[in-house]
Amino acid sequence: MFKKIVFSTLALLLITACNQTFVSKTGFWMGTIVEVTFDADKSKEVDEALRYLESLESKINKFTLNLDEKGAAEYDDDIKYLLSRNDYFKTLSGGRFDISVGTIGYLYGFPEGPYKVPNESTLTESLEKVHKNRFLIKDGKIIKSEDIRIDMGAYAKGYIVDKASGYLKQKGVNNFIFNAGGDLFASGNKNGKKWKIAIKHPDGEGKFLSVIGLSDKAVATSGNYERYFEKDGKRYIHIFDALSGENANNYKSISVIAENVEKADGLATVFFLLSKNDIKSICAKENTPVMIYTLDNKLLKYCGWENFEIN
Repeated sequence: MFKKIVFSTLALLLITACNQTFVSKTGFWMGTIVEVTFDADKSKEVDEALRYLESLESKINKFTLNLDEKGAAEYDDDIKYLLSRNDYFKTLSGGRFDISVGTIGYLYGFPEGPYKVPNESTLTESLEKVHKNRFLIKDGKIIKSEDIRIDMGAYAKGYIVDKASGYLKQKGVNNFIFNAGGDLFASGNKNGKKWKIAIKHPDGEGKFLSVIGLSDKAVATSGNYERYFEKDGKRYIHIFDALSGENANNYKSISVIAENVEKADGLATVFFLLSKNDIKSICAKENTPVMIYTLDNKLLKYCGWENFEIN
């Protein structure tokens, strides 16, 4: 489910100050760089949270593998919740988002390659299976009704970050940043001030689209520069429309601020599938500020993004 190599630098960067009193632990989980910044005396709790993160990742990957290869897999409350979130994002997107579209991405070689452009007949046949698929519960297992592959990567990574962040809070760690390859939760504050986060510019290293201040909020970014390949002058990214089967290279970058990482993560992907007007409508209903960087290099900020920006 999660990519196993890093395709780009982090979409978000933590900006630190000279009077930094925090330390960081960095590792490689969920196919990306995970960094936790925290009070130096909370190292034990952070190690425990990272072990918890690793166990969640392993469980979700095992479920995905069993469902893909065997057609049925055992589940628990975490898995049941994640599948229910597919229904939520699918409804929100008008059916354009669906984890079953991992079937189409797989034909193109995502997440790890080798990459290729499949023929139309193969795409049509696979898309029919995506549209027909239903997840059923039978004999204590979740089964799929069609021969499809799933990809919960659009929001499962965010869910894991949320759970690990919740673990830290339960252990009394209140001020920290949990950053998984740009899917980030900022808890509490740093030296009495909001955490200062820079959103990476997709067109150049060392450039930022925006700098925001967060406290007990999450931000996530989806971009067409993270996982992609090019063929005959066309860029193919890792996001696909579940209705049409078309590749969704519709924007360069979309960032979302939300109350948790799972929601920010999922919406950043969903918005890649939608028009700007639909994005504006949904972010207003969901109270999730959005920043869009278009293919023609226009920067758009909706639903109060500017309220989080700092100098």
